[in-house]
Amino acid sequence: MKRVPVLAGILAALLAACATRGGSVSAAALAQLGRAEESEREGDLAGARTELELAKVQAGGVARLGERGTRLEFALATAELEPFGALFDELSAALERRDHELAARLVLRADALRPRGAAALKLTAFRNILDGRRAAEALGLRLAAEPTGAEGEYRVMLHARHELSGSVRLRCPGSALKFLSLGVSEAGIESRAHRRELTEALANLELESGRDVAVLLGTYYVPARGLVAARGRWTLSTLGGTLQLGERVLPANSFVAAGCEVVRLDPRLPSSAVEPAEFARYIEHGAPSLPALLERAGRLAPERRDEALDLATPALLRYIPEELERIAPALRWLSGLDEPPLDARGWKAWLEAHSTPGSDPARPALDLPNAGRQS
Repeated sequence: MKRVPVLAGILAALLAACATRGGSVSAAALAQLGRAEESEREGDLAGARTELELAKVQAGGVARLGERGTRLEFALATAELEPFGALFDELSAALERRDHELAARLVLRADALRPRGAAALKLTAFRNILDGRRAAEALGLRLAAEPTGAEGEYRVMLHARHELSGSVRLRCPGSALKFLSLGVSEAGIESRAHRRELTEALANLELESGRDVAVLLGTYYVPARGLVAARGRWTLSTLGGTLQLGERVLPANSFVAAGCEVVRLDPRLPSSAVEPAEFARYIEHGAPSLPALLERAGRLAPERRDEALDLATPALLRYIPEELERIAPALRWLSGLDEPPLDARGWKAWLEAHSTPGSDPARPALDLPNAGRQS
């Protein structure tokens, strides 16, 4: 954080405001401004701040006080912020890293120093960011796909709940619901469909403590006819907004909602789940039948696909390029990548990264607390 440019920006804004606001200023306001300037010259910054605030009230804002007022505002802000420079830099970095525990300690440390004026305002802004993030994280937001009764049709709901004290109002316009439909035939031929729609579900949502609220987001169809397996996946992304707790309106740069998924299998297949170890054994034996491999992949529980891929990766890395190309439909199903590798070389590179300790090749950021399986 560079404090001088920030303060220069404040001064420029104040001077611009002066240029656009005219009208006479009362003698009382100018006299009060004079007393504020005198206090500043004597080194009484606290007194100067108090008197300047009174002058601003009498004049109707610092811009009405002209260049004298903006000069004094800038000088006082510089002096008020200076003792907190390093601390506020550290606090800003902690918030950037989302280290909220450290940020909370730094807020307490800064508060103990009794900041005034510009420093107090900046600390309040930091505290609001921290409290807004904590409140947003305390919200229980999740998506659920409920069958409508029609074949392959699902009603997608947003469920919200919190245990905070009092009511909470969310204002987050412009959220987007993303839908991905993926199906695979016995021959490994895939069908994909994407859909992204804006929703106002969080634009003005009020939640009472301890009470569930369900909001309909839309109705979707997951086709499965002629396929070994098909699935629909929904995720909700949010833009910045606010969160109101009582009289406090806090910033919230995002709200996190757990996604959901449904799986539809060929009705001729067993409905029981396949263990990841069974999928890995079939890979180790060369996966002689692609339809059988796809059946095993489709019957894996959604939350255990990563485990199956982890177990199978050592054997997959021994496959020759032609074999990787042959079983790529199963890899695309397990990885869940929106943009999977295009060829065997790409899959081998992805698998090598996947098997390297500490690496995290791109996968969908999807939490599936209520993943469903439908025939």
